[in-house]
Amino acid sequence: MIKLVSVLSKIILIIVFIYQFEVITLNNAWGADPAPNPPSSVSQPTKDQKSGKIPVQKPSTKTIQPTNSQPAPIDTETTPLSRNGRDAIEAYRHSWNPMTAGPNYMPQADSLPEGEFNGRFFFYGALTEGEYSDSGGINGLPQGFSKNQLLALFAMFYGVDANTELVFLPSLLGTFSSYQGQVTDGAGFNDTTIGIKHRWVIQDPETSRPSFSTALLVTVPTSSWLGTPLPKSSTLPPLSVVPSTHLGEPSLTAVFLTRKNIKPIRIYGDFLYSYSFPGSGVLPGSTKSTFNQYGDIAQYRLGIEDVINDQRGLGIIMEFVGLSGLPFSIDGNTVSARPNTFNILGVQPTFEVNLTERLAMSAGVLLPAFGTNEYLAVTPNFSLWYYWGGIDGKVLPR
Repeated sequence: MIKLVSVLSKIILIIVFIYQFEVITLNNAWGADPAPNPPSSVSQPTKDQKSGKIPVQKPSTKTIQPTNSQPAPIDTETTPLSRNGRDAIEAYRHSWNPMTAGPNYMPQADSLPEGEFNGRFFFYGALTEGEYSDSGGINGLPQGFSKNQLLALFAMFYGVDANTELVFLPSLLGTFSSYQGQVTDGAGFNDTTIGIKHRWVIQDPETSRPSFSTALLVTVPTSSWLGTPLPKSSTLPPLSVVPSTHLGEPSLTAVFLTRKNIKPIRIYGDFLYSYSFPGSGVLPGSTKSTFNQYGDIAQYRLGIEDVINDQRGLGIIMEFVGLSGLPFSIDGNTVSARPNTFNILGVQPTFEVNLTERLAMSAGVLLPAFGTNEYLAVTPNFSLWYYWGGIDGKVLPR
């Protein structure tokens, strides 16, 4: 526990340092208002000494320089946008970016506006139909074995500023499983994840530059603390929304996100890396408590969204979701859990539509495509996404 507290303390200090550095950079990127021009001395017209007439002055062709009350517009054709400053934010907010529900399995790189809050309810039903061998073959389930799970996730996000977002991911887990004559039927709190996300680069509507963000997520084992019924057969993580970690184990997850809008297409790309802290417990198939070390988990996701109707948020998304259990841990400890390597790939067509100005819905079915040492499961799912707040009472999408 002391080691865990020490690691978390260092991570928090790093986050604070990065955030303060980013605020300074953002302020520098905004720049100061242009200084007013010094007053010019205007001479009074004088008469011509020979004719006695006042000569007619031609209009000046000089460009009037802007003052503090009239800032000069930014010429994006000659002046590149800053990385994530005010000019980049304004250019992005005035580009094509209709409000839609978005993917069901992918967090998004772009951030909520400052002060905006939204909540998204996800519901997943993982119906286990078979299992993959270590070579990728598909086998039926062992005699007397079954495993079906329901996950209700309440994802909440809050815009701290234009580029920083707080993340809170509590969820409920229901398990209906039998293994070697032991039946597990029940529900309770799943592991809980909290974190912070920062957008380092805002996509440029006029170039190929995408948005890029990173996040740090901390998962605490509330399922173990509160005695939630878990499958007796295995703690292999499913392809859940984010992050996929070993059930009942405290974990840290580093997240890298990117997104690009190219009307009428949005492209999403995510990579997540999870580390589970070692601890003592009873592994599946064992009867005594041992010191356990799980391998790290890499997750990779790609989404392609086609927005068919901007006003209604109507669209179709193809989501490609993958997860790999690695045979090592970044702390150098030997992995004791078995199997120590596993892989699972899934593909989902997702349908989305806006039900109201602030409420969006999406639904789909995740179909298994390939795996090794993992369960083959079909996962129907849907989500409802509601936005609170906004700027001047108007909701702005990410």
